[in-house]
Amino acid sequence: MAAGAMAVLMLAGCGGDPAPQPSEPEPQESESGLAEGEPDMGALTSFTCQADDEGQWTATGVIANREETSETYQVTVLVADGDAGNAKSTLLEQVQPDESATFEIAEIPPNGEDPSCRVTVIRLAH
Repeated sequence: MAAGAMAVLMLAGCGGDPAPQPSEPEPQESESGLAEGEPDMGALTSFTCQADDEGQWTATGVIANREETSETYQVTVLVADGDAGNAKSTLLEQVQPDESATFEIAEIPPNGEDPSCRVTVIRLAH
């Protein structure tokens, strides 16, 4: 279902786990704005998110395009102990069918006392 003014994002927790589990959809705004498209957590084949010794969070992962056409994906990561905070996003443009693309999102600002990572993948509308 296309998201109109608000993107519907599926959030998944992480702790360096390569296979995040989706939870309830939550609306979330990222630094790069709202994406219009379809949630596609199934495209996320690998995901790691962790803080370094200085408290700087970095997320890395792999998106696999299982569609029959080239697709653009927006990956958004929120590091917080709740559903509020400043998320960061990256675009993976024109991922070809049956191909994968890697991403890294660095310096994600943490929010709260005991933050954890949440990742969202949106396959953008053409």
